Amino acid sequence: MKPLSTSRAGWTLVELLFAAGLTGLVMTKAALVLRDAFGAAGRSTATMHNEDQARAVIDRISFAVMGSNRDTLFPSVESVHSKELRYSMSLGLEDGVLVWSDPEEIRLDGNAVEWRENPGAAEERRVTWTNLVSPLLAGELVNGVDDNGNGLVDEDGLSFVLDGDSVRIRLTLQRPEVVGGTVQQTVESVVYIRN
Repeated sequence: MKPLSTSRAGWTLVELLFAAGLTGLVMTKAALVLRDAFGAAGRSTATMHNEDQARAVIDRISFAVMGSNRDTLFPSVESVHSKELRYSMSLGLEDGVLVWSDPEEIRLDGNAVEWRENPGAAEERRVTWTNLVSPLLAGELVNGVDDNGNGLVDEDGLSFVLDGDSVRIRLTLQRPEVVGGTVQQTVESVVYIRN
C-alpha cells in the first residue's frame, strides 16, 4: 500500500511572522522617505513664500523712499544704520511750486514694519506692512561686532543706511517652519532719491 501524501497549502507561523516583519520594515522606510520629502518641499515652499513677501515689502519701502526729499530724511547721518526713516515725499507741482506730503515714517516696531503718516500727531495714520521681521539682520548677533561682514554692527531686522543721495535698505523676514525651526530670508535694495 502506498502512503498517503498530503500537500500542504498555506504558510507556517514562522513564515507569516517573517513576512509581517519585512512588510513592516518596508512600510516604515517608505513613511520616513515621504516625511523627509514633504519636509523638504515644505521648507522650499516656505523659503519661496518668505522671499516673495520680503521682496514685496522692500519694494513698497523703496517706492516710498525714492520720492522723498534728501533734506527731509531723518536720521540724516550717513554710514550709520537705523531701524526707522522719516521723510516727506514730493507730490508734484501746484502753480509752479513743489508740494510736499505730510511727514511719513517707515520703522521697525518689534517684529513689524510700520508705515506712519504724521507720526506722533493726533491725526496719525498707521499701516503694518509685515509682522514677520527678524529681531536682527541675518547673520548678526548683539555683540558689537560686524558678524555678517557688511561693514555695519548689530543691525536690526530692518536697516536703513544713507550714502549721499542713496538709501540702502536691508530686511530679514523669518517664519516658523511646518516641521520645526525657522526660515529666514534677507533682501536688500538701494534707492536713489530723486529730489
